[in-house]
Amino acid sequence: MSIASVSRALNGKPGISEKLRQHILKISEEINYRPSTAARQLIGGKNAVVAISMREHGFELRPYFTLLYMSLVVELSKQGKTPVYFSYSDSERIHQQAGSAILLGEEENEYRPEMLTRQGIPYIRIDQWDPGFSISTDGEDGIYQATRYLIEKGRKRIAFIGEEIEKNAALPIHPLPVPEHRIYGFRRALDEEGMKPAHVISIPFAYNATLTAYRTMREILKTRPLEFDALVCEADEQAIGCITAFEDEGIKVPEQVAITGFDDLPLLSKNLTTVHQDIPMVAAEAVNLLNDAIAGAAPRRVVLPVKLIVRDSA
Repeated sequence: MSIASVSRALNGKPGISEKLRQHILKISEEINYRPSTAARQLIGGKNAVVAISMREHGFELRPYFTLLYMSLVVELSKQGKTPVYFSYSDSERIHQQAGSAILLGEEENEYRPEMLTRQGIPYIRIDQWDPGFSISTDGEDGIYQATRYLIEKGRKRIAFIGEEIEKNAALPIHPLPVPEHRIYGFRRALDEEGMKPAHVISIPFAYNATLTAYRTMREILKTRPLEFDALVCEADEQAIGCITAFEDEGIKVPEQVAITGFDDLPLLSKNLTTVHQDIPMVAAEAVNLLNDAIAGAAPRRVVLPVKLIVRDSA
């Protein structure tokens, strides 16, 4: 192979056939080829560097962010870009080292989009609405699928649990579904059947969502009779916490309460009926979207499909 052909294949550039590109990529995987990050930064400067800016404590206690970050690193490397991690508190340094950015999560006093726009740095957001470039899986439809499944299985008293529901209910409904709006899928499925929520449980945001959901559910079960026969959870971590609370109270899952989650996280979702989102696909499409932002294309939103995976909990 010529150096030019290999470079075009590894950097996703035109000028070679798709057959040759795939052949080169296959060989690079077989020999475990890893480009030199230092060399790329010397050649491309800041434009070769992509900042991945994470919400605080995303890695430590939110496995979804860890998996997404790993997938983004792989996809960026395939396209000849150098990913560099920035914590939320270090975001003001992005312009010093990177030519573009991918923003994950959102903090209460979110300032990154406005800051990057002011500095002229192209960026995209994942799982958060943005007037520029943003990408998300269809959270509303995923929860709708889970709720419809429970209805079709004969569950009559269906509850929902999620983070900061009262706060997020006041948010405007954007064209792009985002995690905070997953409850709209729950409400839509019930409305179609003329049903009312048996209970809507709002828990505070916490870095350890499993523990918070567990404590909340234990408190509910101690103070009142069981009010529902199914529970739709906004995330797998909450579902695992609630299942543990039910077990500790002697309530059988799914016989007495059917439970669904969202994310299909490895290890956590082994026996959980949940909504699967393809995290590697999210990463691949996010990098394509970032390329559009860098190229100065018109802003757009990408919504990726999800699907319900039925297991033992419902």
